[in-house]
Amino acid sequence: MKSIYGLLLIGVLLVFFSPGLLSDTIKLTNGNVIYGHITREDIDKITIVDQNGIENIIPRNLIISIDKQLEREVQKVIITLKSGIEVKGILILDDANSVTIKDESGIEKKIAKSSIRDIVIDLDNPEERPITIQSYEEPETEIETEIVTSPAIKPNKFDLGLKIGYQKPNCNIISDRYGKGFVFGGELILWSQNKYGIGFSVERYSNKSEYDYDNLVRKYEISITPVTLTAYYKKQSYNYKITPYFGLGIGQYFLNEEITYTYYWYDYGYGYEQWFEASDSETGFHCLCGLQYKILFVELKYSTMFKSSWGVEEEEYDDIGGLNIEGGLRF
Repeated sequence: MKSIYGLLLIGVLLVFFSPGLLSDTIKLTNGNVIYGHITREDIDKITIVDQNGIENIIPRNLIISIDKQLEREVQKVIITLKSGIEVKGILILDDANSVTIKDESGIEKKIAKSSIRDIVIDLDNPEERPITIQSYEEPETEIETEIVTSPAIKPNKFDLGLKIGYQKPNCNIISDRYGKGFVFGGELILWSQNKYGIGFSVERYSNKSEYDYDNLVRKYEISITPVTLTAYYKKQSYNYKITPYFGLGIGQYFLNEEITYTYYWYDYGYGYEQWFEASDSETGFHCLCGLQYKILFVELKYSTMFKSSWGVEEEEYDDIGGLNIEGGLRF
């Protein structure tokens, strides 16, 4: 009896922790995967109830493949080729370019959609009218059966990104002295299940300014280089081409600032310079949100520091973080 309870417990845990184990699986063109139960198949769309009980209607042109992991009812189909030949069997896989069935002799056949006229559900009762689930109206071709290889979707992938934009500093002194600055950088993101990601990024903000006061000229130059780690969450979006994402992270921020004072005495015909430099680093926090369309993305990021003293003069800068508006490419 204990062994039976143990097996039941293992089964419940497997179902709970394996969302795709007892589900139909639909892979989409944007890389997302939807698990659930397919309730209806039409010529131009698929209806699936996901694991949250929400009914989703997905256009077929957004679907790469349909994989029925565990059918509640075996779906028998009749495939009519453009040559007029009928092939009967059990539907196994319906992807972007082909249909795979197991025929009446138990042999799996992969048939190119370019050679199919239509697919209907094979009803057990011969008096019932067959239901057409897909119809193809392309010009006839002499090819009846063709093996088609569909591109596999990797559950984990890397994105390499390049970005450029502007930063508005948090500190009023930096804003007054330098204003908005040019920022650029690169990133590497590892995605898991095309939903969760961890990213490494290096950016650089730099700016300079100059002020004249009678016999004194002040020149300022600053650069801030954040090296950050970010945890990403990508919002699943199967019927939109634009994908939103969010991120939280920490990083080390490296500051370098140079100030040059040049004094002139025109009446005496000479002058001299004073030069100051400060370099420091501290840990900071950031949050971000963005939108991605294919390889293009735009992003809004806010960063702030855990340290309250920066710059050439002690306690001069309270925060060298800022608000960034960036855009770029991800490959």
